[in-house]
Amino acid sequence: MRFLSNMAAAALGMLVAIGLLFVIGMFVLLAISAVSGTTPSVRSGTVLTFDLAGSIPETSSTNPIDQLSGNRSNYNLMDITDAIDKAAGDERIDALWIRVKGFSGLNASSHEVRKALLRFRESGKPVFASTGDYTMSESTYYLASAADSIFASQEAMFEFNGFSMKTYFYTGLYEKLDVEPQIVRAGTFKAAVEPYMRRDLSPENEEQLTALLNSYNETFLNEVAESRGTTFEALDELVNRQAIFSAKGAHEAGLLDELLYNDEVVELIKQRLGHDPEEDLETMSLGSYASTPNSEAGLSTNSGGEIAVVYAEGVIFNGKSIPSNPFSGNVLGSESFARDMREARESDFVKAVVVRINSPGGSASASETMWQAIHRTAAEKPVVISMGNVAASGGYWIATAGETILADPITITGSIGVFAMFLNLGNTFENKLGITTDGVQTSPYADMLSGVRPFSPQEREMMQHWIDDVYDAFIDLVATNRGLDEAAVREIAEGRVWSGEDALEIGLVDSLGTLKDAIAVAAGKTELGEGPWRLRILPRPKSPFEAFNDLLLVKSRAAWMQWTRSPAEQELLEHARALTAHARDAGTVQAKMPVEIEVW
Repeated sequence: MRFLSNMAAAALGMLVAIGLLFVIGMFVLLAISAVSGTTPSVRSGTVLTFDLAGSIPETSSTNPIDQLSGNRSNYNLMDITDAIDKAAGDERIDALWIRVKGFSGLNASSHEVRKALLRFRESGKPVFASTGDYTMSESTYYLASAADSIFASQEAMFEFNGFSMKTYFYTGLYEKLDVEPQIVRAGTFKAAVEPYMRRDLSPENEEQLTALLNSYNETFLNEVAESRGTTFEALDELVNRQAIFSAKGAHEAGLLDELLYNDEVVELIKQRLGHDPEEDLETMSLGSYASTPNSEAGLSTNSGGEIAVVYAEGVIFNGKSIPSNPFSGNVLGSESFARDMREARESDFVKAVVVRINSPGGSASASETMWQAIHRTAAEKPVVISMGNVAASGGYWIATAGETILADPITITGSIGVFAMFLNLGNTFENKLGITTDGVQTSPYADMLSGVRPFSPQEREMMQHWIDDVYDAFIDLVATNRGLDEAAVREIAEGRVWSGEDALEIGLVDSLGTLKDAIAVAAGKTELGEGPWRLRILPRPKSPFEAFNDLLLVKSRAAWMQWTRSPAEQELLEHARALTAHARDAGTVQAKMPVEIEVW
């Protein structure tokens, strides 16, 4: 029996070892393929396929675990728009086919992609969009509506019922736990702390969120109406009269051109392009085509110098940046950002800099460090700011150091205000855990930040004075760098968030435009001439092997959670992230956006 047990244990160990070697081997092969950099072979008559799945990342992942698990795309926003623009002039590409496979989120990134799709359509080449049996939501339809023809299968779900935003409130939870949030803030609209002091939206927060949501809705309805040959009023009346939840209903309403299954869409594309119906449709994915050199697509790259594109993405913290993970999200470190700006500033090959901001803000002191890094660079080279989905609070703080600021019409920006939250856990320890505290101190204020007792009225006044000083510095920064009167800035500040379009009207940004527009503006401030231009992307992406070594354990766990957790577990994880973030921020001055805004 012992012999059989040993044999079974040995066999099991061998199977586990083989399994581990297999998994590691797959990752190594993915890493090797990622760095091989082979130029794709594009045949004449190719249809470029653009699969809409997940979301559109600002930066792509080179981590093989990400690519295997599908956590993040291996191409980013710039890859997508560059590939679409190249394909428009590439004689080998006959058409573009948008294939819906579970895309979510309407934001500035999707607006940039839609503009690229319209540019492709203006080249005279057709754009097709189909959803097969996947659901087409408003955010997906927003991109699909840029196509000449839109198809869905007979029984596909089609969601056309308007947009919404939601905010969770944790006041009741903190009360159950006997946790007392001690909050000081500057700005009537500074609602980042509302989930911990209220049970619903304040009138001010409801006002600003309503204005933002209306901006999204107007952009969606106006642009879809233009592409579909109808009017804003007609679409607005349609969505308010009766929600549409089926492809059949969307077809009857004129939102879809035909109800076709995938094989029927393929036959229709071949017919419209004049391809042989007996031959297979020649397709190439946008991800593969993205690595096609400009020269092969008939474009010449300006070689007179480089434009650095420095990404400022994530919640702002002091120190080094931390790659995105399921527990903390993307952390933008002031030290890492300053290093990237220094590289762009000191390189003789870099003639201008574009800072791409996609950040809700964070630490006020880290934001000031990043502002100084941009300001110092702007003293030596042209610096243009490009705002992505969000550039608010600390994200707007750093933007003011640039010479020119461009935002998308639905960028979330502004939020000029600050706050600090301190958690008093004294009652939690005593009433829930039976732990009491006592001690000695040299002054009456020595333990005011201990987290085990509430502030006295005098201590709260001292903290409010501190927050007001930081707020005044923020106001002065905006007024000085934007050439605005201080009183005017105070009127539009108060922590309120604005859409990019509204921000243009009140002077917080200089113009509306995409990342590509910002690069063109930066080039125009130099003697580089016509584009496309050589770009230096910072921070430099890690090699797949570096990323593999750095993030193996974290990403493996993330992949496992992604594959196994239910929607309810995902929702609980989001709450855990929010509570962890606020506990982490406790006791620091934050220039952070009011709420985490998602449009559905």
